[in-house]
Amino acid sequence: MKVLDNISWKLLSDRVVAVDTSNGDYYTFNEVASTIWVALSEDKTIDDIVAQIMEEYDITDAAKVRQDIDTQLAQWQDMKLIA
Repeated sequence: MKVLDNISWKLLSDRVVAVDTSNGDYYTFNEVASTIWVALSEDKTIDDIVAQIMEEYDITDAAKVRQDIDTQLAQWQDMKLIA
């Protein structure tokens, strides 16, 4: 998965702000979603992102983290932010 070319984004403090340059829609992601977004933009695998989230937020349930990441990625796909 990757961020689509028409999405311009910047990490501000611990939050990602993204703009769809094709229609002007903008989005601000919470801290965890921002961590996922940045990792995705760095071409990390889903398994790498799961491990990163677990480590950064001291979470022990890998299956729940994976489910939450999959849900977020599906939402972003539906919003046409990633493909």
